Amino acid sequence: MALVKQFEDDLKELFLRRTAWLRSAVGKKRPGPPPTFTKKKVKSALERMVLSARQILIKKRGQKAFKSHVLLKRQWQVNSGKGFGRRAKKTAFRLWYDKSVRSNNCVYVFWSGRKCVYVGRTLRGKGRPSSSFDKFWFSSVTRIDVYSVASPSVVPTVECLAIDLFDPSRNVYSSSKPKFSKKCPICSGEKKIKAELRRVFPLRRTRMRRKRH
Repeated sequence: MALVKQFEDDLKELFLRRTAWLRSAVGKKRPGPPPTFTKKKVKSALERMVLSARQILIKKRGQKAFKSHVLLKRQWQVNSGKGFGRRAKKTAFRLWYDKSVRSNNCVYVFWSGRKCVYVGRTLRGKGRPSSSFDKFWFSSVTRIDVYSVASPSVVPTVECLAIDLFDPSRNVYSSSKPKFSKKCPICSGEKKIKAELRRVFPLRRTRMRRKRH
C-alpha cells in the first residue's frame, strides 16, 4: 500500500504542477509564484513513478507468474560433501543434475546465503550452469536452485521474472528475449505504464535553431 500511495502522491503532485497556470487563470488567485513545471522536474518525477510502478508489479504479478510457469524445483548445496576444488564440485553438480533434473528447459539461480548472485537459463541441460563454476564470484555461492519449465518459449520469460524477483548482483545485462518467447508480465506492464505517463506528461524537446548563412 505504501508504494501505491507514493505513486498516487507523485502523480497528483505532477498533475497539480502541470495544471497550475490553468487553474489559476479561471479560479482564485493563489499567493506566491505558481509551482514550476520544468523538464528536469518532470523527468525526475516520471522516473520515480515508473520505479514505484515496477515494484508494485513485482509484488502483485511477479511471484504468481513465476510459480505458474515452474514445473519443478531442485536445490543443490555447494558445500555439502561435494569434494574439494571447483573441478570436483562441477563433476558432482553434473552427476546430480543428470539424476535430479530431467528437463533441459531450465532457469538456474546461484545464491550466497540469502543474497542472489546470478540468474541464468539453459535449453541444453547441465552444461551452461556448470560453466559458471569457473566465474570468480563462484567462491561465495552456497547453493543453486534449478527450476524446470514446460517449454523453450517460457524459459526467457521465467529468467526475466527471476531477475525481477531475486535482484541478482552479478547479472550485468537484462535477460535477452527471442522472438518466439512469451512476454514478461513485469517488463510489458512497466513499458505500458511508462508510455502512458509520457503521453500524459510529455517532455518537451529542445529545437535546434537553424543557422543563418
